[in-house]
Amino acid sequence: MNLYKMKVEVIKPTNALIKEYIDCFYILTHSKSDLKTAYFTFPNIFSIVTISSNIKLFRTPYKIEVSQSIEQNFTSDIETKFTKPLLIQYDGDIKEITIYFKPLGLNAFLEKSLSDYCSDENFYFFPFKDYEETMISILKLNSNEKMIEKLEDYWMGKHKGYVNYTLKKSIEDIIQNPELSIALVAKNNAINHKTLITHFKKHTGKTPSEFRKIVRFRKALQNKNKGNLTEVSCTSNYFDQAHMIKNFKSLTGYKPKFFFNNLLTIEDKVNWVLT
Repeated sequence: MNLYKMKVEVIKPTNALIKEYIDCFYILTHSKSDLKTAYFTFPNIFSIVTISSNIKLFRTPYKIEVSQSIEQNFTSDIETKFTKPLLIQYDGDIKEITIYFKPLGLNAFLEKSLSDYCSDENFYFFPFKDYEETMISILKLNSNEKMIEKLEDYWMGKHKGYVNYTLKKSIEDIIQNPELSIALVAKNNAINHKTLITHFKKHTGKTPSEFRKIVRFRKALQNKNKGNLTEVSCTSNYFDQAHMIKNFKSLTGYKPKFFFNNLLTIEDKVNWVLT
């Protein structure tokens, strides 16, 4: 898709194993001949890794400014924790690859817990000794298909597997039925409530309640064309329309009607509001 000449291509994994852990890749290219482009992105249940080279990066908890740099460099960024809208702005020639890892998906490739690679103060993601060199070589490729092929090969080589059946089942329960209380999710999976919260923070970057809130929000995005707001709130497991409005204002800064009217959706995967 072309957005003010900024191009975004969403690509699904082709490798059967990688499909278990990665929902999609998207490749963004922005030209220096374009005007500055900015959009809001919103909380997600995925772990999101973005790589780019030869850029200047300025960020605050709620804003990321990306601009072209004459210096040769590499940046890798991870997002697991944000629960408010995040403003992204581009200026200049930029090529960026973003990977959407499914819940617990990234954990299957890491030597340590996800929380060891990111914090409230640190968003930079350099998980392996050969990571920077390999990612730079991939960014230099001219073919999007070749970039994705090399990315899949790289992550295949890092695959370790991930075994935490209790947490995996708890996440599945919340996704299937976000009306469940977190206490009941813990009870149904024979785990202490506080321990479940600890595991969520350690392996997803979010608390169970934050995760459940985002699940409802993402369900509403999927159901946005399936009726009026009352019907959307019902099919998205909100208690009522007022509950959905409160949730949306917290996660997006907008009421649902305005949000849906201004939402740009790319391949049912990427959801932005342009500014």
